[in-house]
Amino acid sequence: MRYAAPLAGRREEASRMAFWSSIKARVGETAKRPLARWFIGGAAVALIAGFLALLYERGPVTLDEGTEKITFFRIGAGASDSPYFGLGRRLAAIISRPPDAGPCEPGSPCGVEGLVAVVKSSSGSVANVRAVSAGHFESALVRSTTLAEASRAAGPFSGEKRFANLRAIASIRREAVHLVASRGANIHTLADLAGKRVSVGDKASGTTDVVLLILRGYDLTARNVEIVREGPARASDMMLHGQLDAFFLIAAVPDPLVADLAARGAIDLVPIDGEATAKLVDSHRELSPLHIDAEAYRFAPALDTLALSAVWVCNANADPALVHDMTKALFEPGNREFLPAADEASPLPKKHDKAAEEAARQELMADAVANLPIPLHPGAARFYREEGVLPEK
Repeated sequence: MRYAAPLAGRREEASRMAFWSSIKARVGETAKRPLARWFIGGAAVALIAGFLALLYERGPVTLDEGTEKITFFRIGAGASDSPYFGLGRRLAAIISRPPDAGPCEPGSPCGVEGLVAVVKSSSGSVANVRAVSAGHFESALVRSTTLAEASRAAGPFSGEKRFANLRAIASIRREAVHLVASRGANIHTLADLAGKRVSVGDKASGTTDVVLLILRGYDLTARNVEIVREGPARASDMMLHGQLDAFFLIAAVPDPLVADLAARGAIDLVPIDGEATAKLVDSHRELSPLHIDAEAYRFAPALDTLALSAVWVCNANADPALVHDMTKALFEPGNREFLPAADEASPLPKKHDKAAEEAARQELMADAVANLPIPLHPGAARFYREEGVLPEK
């Protein structure tokens, strides 16, 4: 969405124009060098974002410089040291393309002309729902389970109105529900958690609501399970010291913490499958089955579990043309290495094969629209229809 630039005093305006002219000059000097062009584009993004953070605390703007425009677009993520913040930075790298960055070259990274994305830290998915709904962020990353709760005014949104003005751009990564049990605790299925000490996650993490939903599907509650509320790092430490029997962790595969425990031979990874799991998937669109290969974690066999998605969302009022162009940029061949979903996809063949590459691209786009708990934004939906991923009607 484009915004009119705020009025400023003469000094502020002169400072801004001088800054922008210097950026243009530096970029122009290297515009004829393809490799330098990409790095200069990234540098310009960082410099301009820092400058705007000082001048425009109220959010992104569109600046006019002659016939050129630059639009700043916020992506709410998580804490600055969280995986979601890293995902936000990757999205920003994909869609950003400042003016004078030069033409897009075949097979090279290419974003939306004149767009600079800025990643914003936040306290997580729940806060991101409220921020996008209220217009404080143009977009954000939100767990699919949190989106489902927001659309129903359930969980952390109980007592509030339904958040009906959120729309999806794409599901950008799947996260596995890990059930990590202490080796020797004799926990091989979810039903074995009865009578055990189990951490369901820190209250602030958003994991707790998902885990309690899963446990209820197996008739496990505080009546027959000793519920502990600790984050993964603390829970793993307690388990290693014999103070805990198992803990849940929701993260992309492979997760470093789980990988370390598995390599030490200290844990069993417990599958989440069977009839009760199938019923959960049928009744909760935001959940999906996931298979973890044996190669993912040392000394751990392959297993089936549940997954949820990190969904890139925006406000329903976002500019359809801009959302269309951002969605298109996600799946440009030159941006594949930055796309989080590509990390878990099958690798491309070493030999250039257009048919195989297009098939892989189609698979990524199909995954992007699967199991979404809220409607797609019209601009994103138009792109997926153009690509044949969605039907015309």
